[in-house]
Amino acid sequence: MRLRLVAALLAALAPGGLASGELAAQTMDFACPAPGTTFTYDSGTKVVVRGRDGIDCLMDRDGGAPFRLRALLFDNPSANGADISAFLAALKPERLWPLEVGKRIEARYSVGGRTWSYVLTVARYERRTGPGDALIDTFVIEMNEAGENGQRSISRWWISPADKFAIRYDYSDGAGQANRAVVTSVTR
Repeated sequence: MRLRLVAALLAALAPGGLASGELAAQTMDFACPAPGTTFTYDSGTKVVVRGRDGIDCLMDRDGGAPFRLRALLFDNPSANGADISAFLAALKPERLWPLEVGKRIEARYSVGGRTWSYVLTVARYERRTGPGDALIDTFVIEMNEAGENGQRSISRWWISPADKFAIRYDYSDGAGQANRAVVTSVTR
């Protein structure tokens, strides 16, 4: 049995099979980018990494207040200054780590008499254009949100194992609203 496993692995690494980087990147342990790393978005916004505290990356917005980036997905306080601690406590996005395609978590969040259901999935592993137009490996995380009155939205993050950061974020909802953020450069 062990010999067949080794043979299959060698076949995958042979020319025409998976490259060693692709094979190794099929899972990702949690890590924050190195302190001092600066990410610049297509909007011109810059964020700088300051350190790590557990599952939170400690960040600063250029010209703004510091924030914590929970599980590389959610900033608290959010960009509009809202404290989302209760939402994060209900969702527990850290349960997605280590990232592995197919991993899924579900949660419910209630506030003000309204309840939402969430499903977060490590949907796939893909190569895509990243900062500096380089082709990079990413994990695509999808979050489906459903409200009790038929509200629906989907958010997607493309997490780069090399950058230890979401290099792209997309959001859309059933009401036609949409948003995106794309990292255009990384300075270390």
